[in-house]
Amino acid sequence: MSEAKQIFSPAQRSLLTGVINRIIPANGKLPGAGTLGIAAFIEDAASATPNLTRLFNHGLTQVAVAAGQNSYQGFENLSDTAKDDLLRTIEAADPVFFDQLVLQTYNGYYTNPEVFELIGYAAPKPAPPGAHPELLDVSLLDQQRNREPFWKKV
Repeated sequence: MSEAKQIFSPAQRSLLTGVINRIIPANGKLPGAGTLGIAAFIEDAASATPNLTRLFNHGLTQVAVAAGQNSYQGFENLSDTAKDDLLRTIEAADPVFFDQLVLQTYNGYYTNPEVFELIGYAAPKPAPPGAHPELLDVSLLDQQRNREPFWKKV
């Protein structure tokens, strides 16, 4: 990430990493979103517009304040259950922020080449210059339809 794209403080980055590890926690061979470094993807996305920058800075501040009020422990020191409860509170209080947080977490995670490999998704090869793909070629979905689910039911 370039210097120009850094909009979060080190403390905010650390908090964001912990938060997204609760949104997409490690599951078997799949790493958690924070462990995978998706916070940098989110920071880059949040830097795209002033509105997103404000939304994420305000939202992360809300998380930090709420975590600090919880026995003054800070988010990283809370139990997983307490972290999840706190995030549900933030979701109810600021659904616009929380929706963007979840959206960007999923966007970053499920476009990550390491996750592609771990879930068995082979990205298609680029078409040669001048080639035109068939419209509505449903056979492109066969690999996904035939694959076992990789997600955890909650």
